[in-house]
This record gives sequence, structure tokens and C-alpha cells, in this order.
Amino acid sequence: MRAAIIGGGIGGLAAAVALRRVGIEAVVAERAAGIREVGAGLSLWSNAVNALRELGLADQAIAAGSVFERSTSQTPRGRVITTTDLGEISRMAGVPSVCIHRADLLRILSDALREGTVRTSARCSGFEGSAAILDNGERIEADLLIGADGIGSVVRERLHGASEPRYAGYTCLRGIAEDRSFLPNHSTLLTVGAGTQFGLFPCGPGRVYWFLTRNAPSGTGHSKGDALRICRAWPSPIPEVIEATPEGAIIQNDIIDRRPLGHWGRGRVTLLGDAAHATTPNLGQGACMALEDAVVLAHCLRTIQHVEAALREYERLRIPRTTMVVTKSWQSGRMFQLDQPALEAVRNWFFRTSLAGLLGMRMFRDLLLYRVPAL
Repeated sequence: MRAAIIGGGIGGLAAAVALRRVGIEAVVAERAAGIREVGAGLSLWSNAVNALRELGLADQAIAAGSVFERSTSQTPRGRVITTTDLGEISRMAGVPSVCIHRADLLRILSDALREGTVRTSARCSGFEGSAAILDNGERIEADLLIGADGIGSVVRERLHGASEPRYAGYTCLRGIAEDRSFLPNHSTLLTVGAGTQFGLFPCGPGRVYWFLTRNAPSGTGHSKGDALRICRAWPSPIPEVIEATPEGAIIQNDIIDRRPLGHWGRGRVTLLGDAAHATTPNLGQGACMALEDAVVLAHCLRTIQHVEAALREYERLRIPRTTMVVTKSWQSGRMFQLDQPALEAVRNWFFRTSLAGLLGMRMFRDLLLYRVPAL
């Protein structure tokens, strides 16, 4: 059996690794001239690390990233809102949660593939049956086609029609800086202000990853100087982290997602990762869901002989969970980005209550204790 995978990002590469482990040949068509090692840090929560374990790559990801077990949220004046101990959940899951640089994860996935699996400068313009059609007219014949080509997926558009992503109302700066003992060991920090969030994570040996969101019209540009002005009076180490970040190590993206679909594919074609369920980053589950997708897809193709039946079973298993993540992440973003003082005060008060703590831990358990099937 042969699979054509459109897109050489995290989801596409993970799918190729997973399919290889169950004896299915894959070719990955990536439109860029090379596997893009741009980006910043990303969270691989325990559910994603368990998916990587099924791919045989968990140890490499843990070594390249930084384990975190404790998360503190605070106001811009430094008043603690909540402290969450994730260590117990990690122990229940059997693996830790880590923050890793996107480039490191792409390298780990790429290194697990045979030479020639990934074809770069191969832009997909559509498909016929399960054959991918490239811009130059070339066809990649396959027994199944997987659209893993991101939020602007060509495969999704051909399946479901053209539509615009949904803008969440805020933009995000992301940066990587040299670690100067900015955080306690195995800890992360979230500061929630008026229409802003600042997150800080350890991100592999000698590095930290940070992000700063701000309510703004779509397309509003921000720079390192803007970040410093926004966070000038915020507690240490926030201004110091931004100051320590080279301008070239900062990227900006508007925060967008897509409304969940009721079904993903048809025939011998399906979707995976952001092409299927692009989400805002508030739960840190975007890459995690793509890794889960890859393992579940391979499991279904290994255990169900008929390709179309296997793809529909994969979608049946994945759509409820990914829809939940997209919905809760959108809702969380609306809450974290509140910019009215009275509503901010109510939010912060509620987050300190025992009820909020119980609901938060229940959500973490639902997300992190999910186990993909064994390959």
C-alpha cells in the first residue's frame, strides 16, 4: 500500500513515520524548497509524548526539549492567580510534558524517515481519486491521499470549498532567548493582563520560549520595541526576557483557526493536523493533535483492511476530540484576552476558586491522559 501525504510539517512527517511503522510506504509532497525550520517553541503535553513513544521518538523529543511540571499564572503586577502542579498527571500518563523548538521536532521526525520520502518544491494543486496532482502536472499515484497541508490546505478546499480562517481578535509575538535562569526548574509562567497574555517556557538546553498576545485588528504589526513598551512595568523576568531576545528571533502571527468540520474526507482521501482542525494556541494542543492523528490513522489502516473504511473510522475516532480542543481553545482565548477591568477582576477571582481548580484539573486530565492506540 502507498500513501501520498500533502504537507511536510509536523503532521505530515509524523504521518509518514507512523505509516512506515505499520508497513505502508509514504511519499510526502512539500511545497517549500526545504523542510522549514522556522518558528519558535511549542508544547508537547503528555498525550503528545505518548504519541511520539508509539513512533519510537519520545526519548529524542524529551532530550531536545525541557520538561515542565508546574505552571504559575499571575497578574501584570505580579499577584499570583493560580499555581498548577502537573507532575501527578505526568506520572499518571507515564511520560512528562515538554516544550521543544519546532525546528528540533521537525528534525527528529525527518531523521526517522528514509531518504527520498520527502519531496520538496512539490506544490499540490488538487487531486483525482487518491492521486495527488502537482502544479507542474505531475501525478503522484497512491492508494490513499492525506491532506496535511496546514490551515490553508488545498486538499481541504477541494473537499469542502474555499473559506476564510476565523480571526480570533488578537495577534501574537513569539521569541526564543538564551536562558539566564529566568524560571525555576521545570516551571512555566503565564501573565494575564488587559487583552494580553505573556507566556514563558523553558525550551531545550540553554533556551527559553516566550509569547505575547495583544488584542488588535488583523494585520497590525508589532516589534520587539512594542513588546517592551507593553511589558515595561511587568514583573521580572518578563522585560529582561524580551530584552535578551534578538530582533531576528521574534516572529509575529495573527491568531486564527477554522470552525470544526462535521466530516473530513471522502473516498480514499482524508485530512490531518491543521488541515482538519486548525486551533488557536491557548491549550497548547495544535502539534499534539497532529501527532495523535498520525498514530490513530496508522492504527486504523493496520487493523481495517478496506482503505475507505479505515479512513472513515479514523475520522470517527478523531473528530469529537479535535472538535472539543478547537472549541475549548477558542473559548479560553476569549477569556484570557478580556480587556474590560470589571470582567478581568471577575475572571481572576474565579480562577482562584476551588471550583476553577477542579475544572482545570479535569480538563488537563481529559487532554493529557488520552492514550493513542499501540502500533
